[in-house]
Amino acid sequence: MKSQTTARIRVTMALAVGCLLAGCGSNPTPPAPAPPPPSPTGPDPALVSWAGGYCGAVKDMRFIVYTMAKGYDIKSEADLPKAADSLKKLDTALTTAISGLEKLPQVAPPAQDANRLASGELEFYRKLHGDVTKSRTLLSRGGVEFAKASLDVVGIDLAEHAPGIKISDVPGLDKAMKADKTCELVG
Repeated sequence: MKSQTTARIRVTMALAVGCLLAGCGSNPTPPAPAPPPPSPTGPDPALVSWAGGYCGAVKDMRFIVYTMAKGYDIKSEADLPKAADSLKKLDTALTTAISGLEKLPQVAPPAQDANRLASGELEFYRKLHGDVTKSRTLLSRGGVEFAKASLDVVGIDLAEHAPGIKISDVPGLDKAMKADKTCELVG
């Protein structure tokens, strides 16, 4: 009986050793697939650069309406220099905005709608610049009522203007603008 038990133990051990050896000789487990490359966590650097140029061009236009003289500020001929000064400052800001927008490079897909945003703003500022130029030219002959009307119209145009394309509708532009300090007060 003792020899049968010893024989069984030897057979069991041989089977166990054989199974272990057979497992070692089998095909190795395939390596886990490589993880996909990490997706970029930050905005596209080219779009950040574009956003900085865009914001630099338009940032003053967002606030100039608050610093301009208003039609109700012009009460007499003595106030005409105040109107002329406001129109001159607006003319300068518009010239800067137009120049900055004209220099922007074209944006590649998927953010190509940024090009339409810039061209819409450029069109608006060019038209407004033409109106301001006319008002400045006619201000000295137009008198108090003309100055009031000019400031009111320009002020309303600026205050009510909204870009034709929302920044949030351009893929990646919102993140790009948040990454550029120039854009802190734009958008």
